Amino acid sequence: MAYLFKQKLNLADLAGVTVVPKRILIYEPETYLAALYAHYLRMHNFDIKHCPNLSEVTDMIISFQPHLLIFCADGITPPFKAPSLISALNRKFPELSLLTTARDLGYQGTKDLMDAGVLGHLNRNLSRPQDIPILVKTILQV
Repeated sequence: MAYLFKQKLNLADLAGVTVVPKRILIYEPETYLAALYAHYLRMHNFDIKHCPNLSEVTDMIISFQPHLLIFCADGITPPFKAPSLISALNRKFPELSLLTTARDLGYQGTKDLMDAGVLGHLNRNLSRPQDIPILVKTILQV
């Protein structure tokens, strides 16, 4: 009798190689949202650090050296300054991948973020927190 089964294989486990988790910095002023994102990302073996203050983002990027920055565009007042801040971060840290989150920026707001160098954007009104690891894995190609 034939048995059907599904097994999730991890190439690193099969090869006996230890994999260093990718580092992700989350800029999110709302602590409960950052904790929620961190929970789902840690389930996928990511190393997470939270930065609640915009003024500390640059210093934390230098010290933590993340592979990806999840940037809350809603945390910028006024919101139209977010693309210029992201452009500045892209110029200063060209190797850093950027993913933004916001409630609803509209077409032009999202386009401005993408033009500034964002690799992905998560509209909080149209997604779930569980979607963050999917986007992160796609951007980091893991």
